[in-house]
Amino acid sequence: MKMNILYGVQTTGNGHIGRSQDIVRELKERGHNVRVIFSGDQQKNLPDTEYFEPYNIFKGLTYVTENGKINYIKTAPRLDAISFVRDIYNYNAKDIDLVISDFEPVSVQVAKKNKIPSVVLSHQTAFLYDIPYPSLNVMTRAIIEYFVPADFLVSVHWHHFGFPILPPILPPTHIEEQPTSLNDQIVVYLPYENQKEVVNLLEKCPKDHEYHLFTRVDKRQQRENIILHPKSRKDFLNTISVSKGAVLHAGFMANSEAFDLGVKTLVKPIAGQAEQIANAMAIETLGMGKHMNDLNPREVQEWLKLPAIRPMKYPRIAPRFVDWIEMGIFNNKSLTNLCEELWSHIPIPHIFRH
Repeated sequence: MKMNILYGVQTTGNGHIGRSQDIVRELKERGHNVRVIFSGDQQKNLPDTEYFEPYNIFKGLTYVTENGKINYIKTAPRLDAISFVRDIYNYNAKDIDLVISDFEPVSVQVAKKNKIPSVVLSHQTAFLYDIPYPSLNVMTRAIIEYFVPADFLVSVHWHHFGFPILPPILPPTHIEEQPTSLNDQIVVYLPYENQKEVVNLLEKCPKDHEYHLFTRVDKRQQRENIILHPKSRKDFLNTISVSKGAVLHAGFMANSEAFDLGVKTLVKPIAGQAEQIANAMAIETLGMGKHMNDLNPREVQEWLKLPAIRPMKYPRIAPRFVDWIEMGIFNNKSLTNLCEELWSHIPIPHIFRH
């Protein structure tokens, strides 16, 4: 049966957008009618929005990040509760059969108001399980649960940790054929840091490596062993595919793409961002890389000595997730069956948590 689906996409970070694009495309190819809501802090930089049409853009709820930290003073005035409630009550949800949300709050609240079945798919909800996380207090748990109060929660992570958690959902990539991996090449992408400080860090790192920094420049530039690239997803994927390692924030999507290719990461979590701190913990627990709390050249030097990791080669998850959506049985048993099937194809580390 073809459905009318409202799909909510959180625009804070690239992971939600990339994952949603793949799933929305799959839903539309199967004949479902999909309407999209965007909300978050990167609305001006939405890529490939033609895949999401028709769509609405709302302010939603988000935070402001500066110099690698959450700026709570600037965040407070942007939490516009009046606009948030108005958008929920003004949205015409007539004929919507199902709401799917990638940690986007407006769509879930629309579902709640109109008594429409809802499913949240996100990385954040994985932290409600007993997995690596920095002391999940009552307030943090409440924020995750009440930010997107859906009927059923579906989580994604780099390991199932013994729970019904899906592997990362990565959009199809078209990486150009490259020569074999370069042992001296490192990709660097730290958009929430002061870029002058990032360049200063790289100037102090071992000179026998070539650092490819994706940053705010108009064209490619080279400064000795530091190469500056304009932001480009295609160029980033082509470069990381032949790199020894990647220095990133601890966001979910970029690290997932690195692990898929077998690229170890050194992550610098955004200070005050619990999800990124938890991701850094998981990366070290799984032996996929290391983390640093500051831009420290010694940390980079030690990380460079670590051995390579095994490519995860994640399978296409979106088609199987859409199969599960079409089946319409949203319970732990059906989700567990799906998770067990998908993880059976992935060479994950043997870590057991109960």
